[in-house]
Amino acid sequence: MSRHVGGVGEEPVPVALIENSIGLSGSTMSLATLLRRLDRDRFEPHVVVARDEQEAYLREAVGAELRLTRIASRRRLRPRATRLGRVGALLDLVADTLPYANALRRFTARHRIRLIHQNNGFDVAALVASRWTGVPLVSYQRGPEWDSRLVRRLAPLTTRYIANSQITRENLLGLGIPPDRVCVVYPPVDLDTFDADRPPAARLTRATLGIPPTAPCVGIVGQLQEWKGHKVFIRAFARVLRVVPEAWACVVGGPPAGGEAYARELRDLARELGVSSRIVFAGFIAEVPSALQLLDVVVHASVEPEPFGRVIAEAMAMRRPVIASDEGGPREIIEHGRTGLLFSRGNEAALADCVVSLLRDPAEAARLAEAGIAEVKRRFSAGQHARLIEEEYRRVLNLETSEVRIP
Repeated sequence: MSRHVGGVGEEPVPVALIENSIGLSGSTMSLATLLRRLDRDRFEPHVVVARDEQEAYLREAVGAELRLTRIASRRRLRPRATRLGRVGALLDLVADTLPYANALRRFTARHRIRLIHQNNGFDVAALVASRWTGVPLVSYQRGPEWDSRLVRRLAPLTTRYIANSQITRENLLGLGIPPDRVCVVYPPVDLDTFDADRPPAARLTRATLGIPPTAPCVGIVGQLQEWKGHKVFIRAFARVLRVVPEAWACVVGGPPAGGEAYARELRDLARELGVSSRIVFAGFIAEVPSALQLLDVVVHASVEPEPFGRVIAEAMAMRRPVIASDEGGPREIIEHGRTGLLFSRGNEAALADCVVSLLRDPAEAARLAEAGIAEVKRRFSAGQHARLIEEEYRRVLNLETSEVRIP
């Protein structure tokens, strides 16, 4: 039976938005941006999170009145079940997936949810809950999905996918998802928050971080995970210092739970290269716009293809020139030489050359920065993102519900 959404006088549609990533990351921040822009006359959001820090962030970012429930799930803290063999997968299913799915089922029934929005891509528990309740499932896919027989069998049962980039869409199509059930909606940049003309937070200055106020400073911003390329950044910075000896570097971000060893490796690498006195490890900074304002050049150095690269668009919005790995999502954000610079993924020498070129040519850096901010306003605004997501909600809610069951 088809359902009409958004008619005059109708009650807003209850939607469950599920955030169960491994920590506080870009997916949670994107969700907050969506929630601030979602049309509450048409949709009534009910948020489910897995972790305390996600709850705290969303309540602060969206408002205390947000309808939010915490339902913990351990499985995203462990290796994927598909890597553990059939016995491991069965144990994971019994010990965690089914109990978590049942909790989602109860939540869905209690709040009379009419659509489930899984914010972290394909998820077996969300799919099971969707099939148990008959409520359609929309999955916002933020990167490539693990390719396994189980995923290939179950992933096509999700009602609709919203991919965060064309490269992510191609991955889903490769898993057998029909093309007409996958669209692309780029992650949002909240231009009210990422406002290049707003003064930075008073408590966050170069002085508080120990960086000289007039020194050229290059930085990398994001959670400390190895695939994000921090080691490439640090090695490139060692090269930069040979040419621009007055330069400084700043690493903004903390590790996810269990990732503290990698954070120590980065500090050890800086000491080994003799640059630790010029690199500031700032840790997690909630005021990302202010952190970006401290930097003269922003680097995105992922050593694996980045599905999108949210901080690239955010830095562009803050009128900062960006240098990013030339593969994956960054290619969809940056036009090399016009709105930023791209370098060969993992090539520390090429990255260093790009950094030096911008530190030595402020006029060129400013030109790229102005073109970048114009591009973000045109393509990645939060308002545009919310309207496109709402359009997908309406599309799904007007489709007939499939009777396909979990095999």
